[in-house]
Amino acid sequence: MSRRTVVLIVAVTLACCSPAGAQTPPVAPAPAVGLAVSRPHTGWISLRVAGPPGAAATVTESGPAGPEPIATVTLPAGGAADLARAAPWRCERRIRRFTVSVVAADGATQTASGDVRTPSCRARLSVALRPTRPRARRPATVQISDRWRLGAIAARVCTAQPGGVRRRCRSVRLAAGQVRAAFRFHPQRSGRYPVTVQGPGGHRAHRVLIVRPATRRLRVLATGDSMIQIIDGDLQRRLGVRGPISVRSDAHISTGISKPFMFDWIAHARGSARTLHPDVTVMFLGANDGFPMGTRGGHKASCCGGDWVREYARRARRMMRSYARGGAGTVYWLLLPTPRAKNFQTVFGPVNRALRAAARSFPGVVHVVDLGATFTPGGRFRQTMRWQGRTVSVRQEDGVHLSVAGASIATTLIVRRMRRDGLIA
Repeated sequence: MSRRTVVLIVAVTLACCSPAGAQTPPVAPAPAVGLAVSRPHTGWISLRVAGPPGAAATVTESGPAGPEPIATVTLPAGGAADLARAAPWRCERRIRRFTVSVVAADGATQTASGDVRTPSCRARLSVALRPTRPRARRPATVQISDRWRLGAIAARVCTAQPGGVRRRCRSVRLAAGQVRAAFRFHPQRSGRYPVTVQGPGGHRAHRVLIVRPATRRLRVLATGDSMIQIIDGDLQRRLGVRGPISVRSDAHISTGISKPFMFDWIAHARGSARTLHPDVTVMFLGANDGFPMGTRGGHKASCCGGDWVREYARRARRMMRSYARGGAGTVYWLLLPTPRAKNFQTVFGPVNRALRAAARSFPGVVHVVDLGATFTPGGRFRQTMRWQGRTVSVRQEDGVHLSVAGASIATTLIVRRMRRDGLIA
């Protein structure tokens, strides 16, 4: 082989193998850095970090004072790491933004961010009352639970006697990881006890503890003028089947608070409370009122101006105080439904205003039952009305007294209220 041939072969070989003609395989790009933020677990935020295998990933959260460290992990061979419970939910911060910084083997740094919105603290705390309907003078428990199951929070719990009087508050703290806390108190009498729990963020939960009388035996006094008649008999029949409940009728026809010359209701109420010790008093009185009354200032007030209303309220208040028996008794005072005759209307309205004003002095103890809302809505007299799908006549011929059907409806309203207040089952 000649020298020229050898040189040619070498040149061809070099040309075939030179870099300019080589087909080099493509270099795979480095895995992209990513951050997925979610909240699959109650109370917690989860993170999924992605990037080059073996790289160090540092996760921080944006805070008011700057980045806050969350975790640092080395990415596994698959290039993704899961942080199942990376950060707890927070009441004071609902929009949560996280950032991951990944340092590759060559020293290059890449970042990615993600955010999530967590629930508010409005429904974080649940409140349970145990037992649901305790008896007076027996312990009742208020139980507070953290629905997020995180703990490390404090709550302010306030209880009060019926009507919201004698309010007492205390702090209850749940340690980290503690889900429930409870405390006991002893309601001394029956009625509706408001319970308020103020949790993180100022959010409140309201409950009502219904406390039944200390014993199943209940003494009910149905009293008033002729308006209470028929109702008293209905109460005896309906309450008698609910347990050892005694109903005593005490009707005094044609009497009134503004006519003590005929019957002194203030003295009578005081004596009845002392001798009968009623647990519940149902009062229906006022249809015969409208007489001038002497006031504490020494002058005589004619019906039915402001002085008359104030004096009537003062006298009714004294009666209510007697029947309330220092909180041991509950009073249901029935307001007068609008009558047919105009002359009665001019009296019934002021009487009702005075009774409302008087009852406000005994919140949770003295309750006014507005019969007018059922029988005469809007202050308009009705002889008939629809009740449970039927049209019934609810007033007697005089347009003042309730008929048998009307009294039955009024009794239903009273029994419903007693059940709502926990006095009967």
